[in-house]
Amino acid sequence: MVRVITLIKFVISYAASLFAFIFGWFLISYIFNPSFIHPNVVFGFIKTIVIYGSIPALIACLIGEVLYRKIKRCREFQFGIPVFIGLAVIYTLTPFLFLFTFSFSHFFYFVAPVIMGSLAFYLVRRKI
Repeated sequence: MVRVITLIKFVISYAASLFAFIFGWFLISYIFNPSFIHPNVVFGFIKTIVIYGSIPALIACLIGEVLYRKIKRCREFQFGIPVFIGLAVIYTLTPFLFLFTFSFSHFFYFVAPVIMGSLAFYLVRRKI
C-alpha cells in the first residue's frame, strides 16, 4: 500500500511538472512572438511538447524523486529549491554541450520552462 501511495505522489508531481513545462514554454514563446497564438499552431505546439517533452520530463522527475528521497535536507526550502534549480540547469545544459551549438536565446527558451517544471515537481512533491 505504501508503494502505491508513493507512485500516486510521483504521478501527481510528474503531471504538475509536465504542465508547468508546457505552460512555461508556451508563455515564453508568446512573450517573444505575440503572433504565436493561432488555434492550429497552439494545438500542434502542445502536441509536440507532450510527445517530445514527456520522456525528458519523466527522466528529470525520476532523478528529482531520487534526490528528494535520498537527500533528507531536500525537504527544506533553503536547500531543496537550489538543488532542483541546479538539477534543471544541469539537465538542460548537458544536451547543449554535446548536441547543439550554444546560443543563449535557444538555451533560455528551453531552460526557463525546465526550471519551472523542476520547481513544480519539487513544490508539489513536498506538499503531498
